[in-house]
Amino acid sequence: MGLIKSTTLAQVAEAVRQSDPLAHPVVTLAVGSGRHPLLSTLLSCGIADNDTFFVTLTDRSVLFHEVASTGYRPGKLRYDMEREQFHTRIDEVRRRPLWSTFRFRFPGETKTAWLNVRRAWRPEMDRFFEALHRQDSPGRSS
Repeated sequence: MGLIKSTTLAQVAEAVRQSDPLAHPVVTLAVGSGRHPLLSTLLSCGIADNDTFFVTLTDRSVLFHEVASTGYRPGKLRYDMEREQFHTRIDEVRRRPLWSTFRFRFPGETKTAWLNVRRAWRPEMDRFFEALHRQDSPGRSS
């Protein structure tokens, strides 16, 4: 069970290798959807549901792996989209003390969802958006 962040990141990196063997992970973060993250966590007793994801930015794409219901580890690949497509689906990034949020429109959806990032994953969130916005990203020509 990947309760230690480094273990979790290693498990997600392995899931990324299985999903796209040619991709090289740049940064991974854990997100949960919903408008009130603290209330959702309390009501679910801290158990992850299918609206909790590991989002990995690779040199080729952005991958969303579900968090498996049996432990805090990556489950099946839910979404795989190009970096440019992901970038156009983001809105309202908010960096806050406990929970940072950003709005994201999932493929096939018309409404945006709030994606919540816990404080422990905030450094990864900052690196994620920095790498996403960087024009000279790895594997891409300028």
